[in-house]
Amino acid sequence: MSNRYGLLLRTVLVSLGSLLIFIPLILVVLGSLKNPAEAAKLDLSLPGQWIWTNYKTVFIEGRLLNGLKNSVLITFSTVILTIFAGSMAAYFLSRRQGKWVQYLFLLFFSGLIAPPSMIPTIKLLKFLHISGEYIGLILFLTTLMLPFTIFIMSGFVKNLPRELDEAATIDGAGSFKMFSRVIFPLLTPSIATTSVFVAIFTWNDFMNTLYIISDTSMWTLPFTVYNFVSQKGTEWQLVFADLLAVMLPMLVVYLFLQRYIIEGMTAGAVKG
Repeated sequence: MSNRYGLLLRTVLVSLGSLLIFIPLILVVLGSLKNPAEAAKLDLSLPGQWIWTNYKTVFIEGRLLNGLKNSVLITFSTVILTIFAGSMAAYFLSRRQGKWVQYLFLLFFSGLIAPPSMIPTIKLLKFLHISGEYIGLILFLTTLMLPFTIFIMSGFVKNLPRELDEAATIDGAGSFKMFSRVIFPLLTPSIATTSVFVAIFTWNDFMNTLYIISDTSMWTLPFTVYNFVSQKGTEWQLVFADLLAVMLPMLVVYLFLQRYIIEGMTAGAVKG
């Protein structure tokens, strides 16, 4: 009987939690198809007239193609760089012994809880002459996501038998060849997990991009919403249509890859 009540309680809690996600999403979808007066009410009522041309207006006036190009470039580059650097760091920290390795791991781990300081970051980027450039933003976002990537991947690497390293060494493989040919292919579940998280974080990033990129032609999709917000008022129907266009790519990615995310998050615990 107690198990039944526990299951019922969990079902109710999960249902309430789902409403916190679905209600705003439904508000955005319905609002994107309303006229200006209806959309300004910010309610869940159905549109009096379904105005599909709002999406055409957003696509043309919002310069979505330019924002999409910038978002894809920054997100793809950040994911590749983060996975490449994070996987090698995780392998090194998981296979080496010593106090200095533990301190180094704690240093990376502190990046999960310590907020970034923007003023020193911007000064450093200016000193390196990459402030306001794609590469500056990509390197900064990569740095932000490295602690999470190393944390996930190091737990997975620790569960890979060291005999793999010894066998590769006997076959004459060097450290990099051993990692790229033997270890890296086995990290697929954790790579899928971290790739999705890094992609979603980068795609939706707003504040960091605002601080580092000043050229509006280099702004990403989240910034296109500004095209429909002014001192005279907000065109809510276009704002909602724009927000839906921004959310849709990562929502599709998450829906298709959610199985790999779960596998990657639980792989280390199951193998251990």
